[in-house]
Amino acid sequence: MSNHDLLDRCQQVLDLVKKHGADQAEVFGEATRSITSAVEKDDLQISKSRQETRIGVRAFVGTQVGFASTNDLTRLEDAAVDAVTLANASPGDEHNVLPDPARIEPIDGQYDPAAESFATADAVTQAIRLLEVAKEFDRRIVVGESEFSAETRRRVLVNSAGAETSEDSSLFTYGVLTTARDGDAVSNMAFRFGATRAVDQIDVAPIARRSSEDALGSLGAEKGESFVGPILLDPYAVLNLFAPLQFQLNARNVLRGMSRWKEALGESVAVPGFTLVDDGRLPGGVATAAFDREGTPHQRLPLIDGGVLRSFLHNAYTAHAFGVSNSGNASGSSGTLPAIGPTNFAILPGETPKDDLLKGMKRGLLVSRFSGNTDPVSGDFSGVAKAAYLVKDGTIDRAVSGTLIAGNLFEALKTLSGISQETETVFNYTFPWLRLEDVSVTSE
Repeated sequence: MSNHDLLDRCQQVLDLVKKHGADQAEVFGEATRSITSAVEKDDLQISKSRQETRIGVRAFVGTQVGFASTNDLTRLEDAAVDAVTLANASPGDEHNVLPDPARIEPIDGQYDPAAESFATADAVTQAIRLLEVAKEFDRRIVVGESEFSAETRRRVLVNSAGAETSEDSSLFTYGVLTTARDGDAVSNMAFRFGATRAVDQIDVAPIARRSSEDALGSLGAEKGESFVGPILLDPYAVLNLFAPLQFQLNARNVLRGMSRWKEALGESVAVPGFTLVDDGRLPGGVATAAFDREGTPHQRLPLIDGGVLRSFLHNAYTAHAFGVSNSGNASGSSGTLPAIGPTNFAILPGETPKDDLLKGMKRGLLVSRFSGNTDPVSGDFSGVAKAAYLVKDGTIDRAVSGTLIAGNLFEALKTLSGISQETETVFNYTFPWLRLEDVSVTSE
């Protein structure tokens, strides 16, 4: 569906919902084409493609809100009626508002026209390439799972406050999960991820090689040691442990009194070298877009700056409730009501090479993956250190298995002893290597 056609449909629904009794309304349309090809246990699985146009409508009757969506474009009036009916049956809330209209600046590089001709056969070729590179790296490698996905998306948003904006995007993502097997010995699983917006920049080979190398590195892991001391987290392990920070920074959770940082704006919550940003306009970012689910422009938002809490993630509802500027973090799709979520979430790099962070550890643990739980409220974490390596006198001693780690995320933020210069991107997260102190390490 062309941009003009989707815009016309959304304008049509906007007129219909007002005709049926809404005081204000918002219509969000998406036309998506996706292709996915996957490998499981060294075997290419059935590839699939999907194409859908869906329109979601939010109707405001006073301070009451109702929402409906449809992917049947012959039933647009039904969706408009349903949204108004649901609004009339819903409780009112003074913070149910549309965002103020704002100028949307387009982002270069979001869309590659060549993506329109990218076919299922091309996705299969890339999935096979992931498998072949891993197997060529070492015959002991087993590709447990890998997936190549191609997507083009058109987004259109209009509302009764005068907003009218649209954007086209293309995105190619690929990931591979490997293990190594040598006789009865089996390694830990290793995962690597890559993404690009342009067809001619697709290159699956580096992540297949890195995942294979990581898997081989943990082959023949031995029993570790128990101690309380430093651990060095790979960016993938940082994601596993630190992603719950999103919960604390979500303004809806602050409003509900569920965030321990609800009274902490302007206060120190981490070491001075720690800076966390959300950047919805990051060039080439997986979650980069010109505007959010409500049509508010994305921006680069410092959340924690030099260890000091500076902002929360807001949509129109929470911005109105707190009387602050909308950060443009409304999340969701045309099939959902707007929620709150990060875009490109990043811990900024430090000044120390990751190898120097390792050298500074007399006895510690290098953790490439973490399989466990971090409680988003208390910050307590515990679980298994996967693809872990015992460190002695600043060098890797050996791969270890059956090793548990435990600590507290909020204490870790205030006792971090190292942030690497290097970073890696995993999905929409970009993290450095982090060295934590006084972590409980237990060998089973």
